[in-house]
Amino acid sequence: MKNSKTKGFVRVLIALVLFFLVSCEKELTTEAAKVKPPVRTYIVTARADKKGTNSTSVGTAVLKGQYDEDTKQLNYSLEYSDIEPQLITLRSGPKGTVGTFIKELYNKQEGKVTAIKGVFSLTPLQERNMLKGLWFVSVSTATMSPEISGVLTLKQQ
Repeated sequence: MKNSKTKGFVRVLIALVLFFLVSCEKELTTEAAKVKPPVRTYIVTARADKKGTNSTSVGTAVLKGQYDEDTKQLNYSLEYSDIEPQLITLRSGPKGTVGTFIKELYNKQEGKVTAIKGVFSLTPLQERNMLKGLWFVSVSTATMSPEISGVLTLKQQ
């Protein structure tokens, strides 16, 4: 009788050891399956003109830049011609709306400049909306707000 109790105990012990080994193996394979997506860099461009606002303006503006998913930073430069902007902003929202204010790129109080450059970091919500194509540049003048605007487009590098 003592021998059968020992055999039963050994069998239960072997079953538990096998159970733990199988459980550990599954955990290792799950960890190996988790692969982080590659970090991307994007080329950002926007051409602002009268099409975005249905105005009669002949002015244009071009925003060029680069966005890095790793650093969450947007580097940009903006040039404009045939227009005297009072305020240039980045906004987020569907096409044809006023949109939500994101960042002021230029204010006439700082003086007349034809080339604007800068860098800023994005929040996770800002990043998501920009990658969805919901951002646009808005150029306002003394006579019309906005006078010209254009949607930001992104291309993976």
